[in-house]
Amino acid sequence: MTDISAQADLAHPAERLWRALTRPDLLVRWFTEVSADTGTPDRLLLHTAGLPGFDVAVDVEVVEHREPEALVLRCDEAGRLSRLTCTLTSTVEGCRLSVTESLEHGRWSVGQRADRERYYQHAVSGRLPAILDWMAFREVDLRRAEGPATVELPVTPLFDQPARDRRRLVWVAVLVGLVLVAGAGVWAALPAPPRPVAAPGPVTPLPSSAAVSSPPARPTA
Repeated sequence: MTDISAQADLAHPAERLWRALTRPDLLVRWFTEVSADTGTPDRLLLHTAGLPGFDVAVDVEVVEHREPEALVLRCDEAGRLSRLTCTLTSTVEGCRLSVTESLEHGRWSVGQRADRERYYQHAVSGRLPAILDWMAFREVDLRRAEGPATVELPVTPLFDQPARDRRRLVWVAVLVGLVLVAGAGVWAALPAPPRPVAAPGPVTPLPSSAAVSSPPARPTA
């Protein structure tokens, strides 16, 4: 078998998927880095060396470009020639991407072919949907930034309240005043706290019996 294929059903429009397939800044996020030939815009270099199933970088020439339906590339991988076809088909939920690589000259080993097909399938069914989701969120953010605010909180001045609301505020103020007056009356009716009793002064020691004894009798003549 000389064909490698991968397929994924994506919940995104074909136009968004087409951008992910053809823009180098998006392609690098889910497949590999791409370099363009400044002299020939239809020639590209896919930096696939080191990826599963790839030995070296791949020289690519765009041979068919039908936006947003099909992209066909002629690939030269160090003398191994193949044709890579990406087909986009619209579905009810979005679109289906079918990737097929047909070998035209040279051969793949059994292990290389299996690794390559597995890498294609992982890229289109794992990494690519994540990038498409990211692109969709960015588009929503851009539309939100360009348009008016989606949610505006209403701000109503206090003096524009209806008369019923103003009366409610007056009644609340009156009730608060009555509570304060009642509290002040209760506070005034409370008995005064007792005066503090002065601490006793230091105790003066009593004189001893020796200190209070009578003086000695004077001698008689």
